[in-house]
Amino acid sequence: MFKKLKRNVGDVLDFPADVVGEGPKITITGRQQVLVENYISIITFTEEEIRLETTEGDVCFQGKGLELKVLLSTELRIEGEIFSLSFTAQKL
Repeated sequence: MFKKLKRNVGDVLDFPADVVGEGPKITITGRQQVLVENYISIITFTEEEIRLETTEGDVCFQGKGLELKVLLSTELRIEGEIFSLSFTAQKL
């Protein structure tokens, strides 16, 4: 019921989806830093690829020298040379 109320209030007040929902929020600064909020888990972590599970599917970052600089339960920061970002749809 609370989720339904949040959506309805968010729709009426025209809040962005990342404020109302629990989906991922991804902030990219240049090609060197990414902040990801509201992720569920880390699926893959290498210097070339970091794949995260989110409520809306997987998010994959590919690059060179990728490192996790901040790792908290709801957010993480990736640093390194980022080549690509891709999304995989959530399985129904």
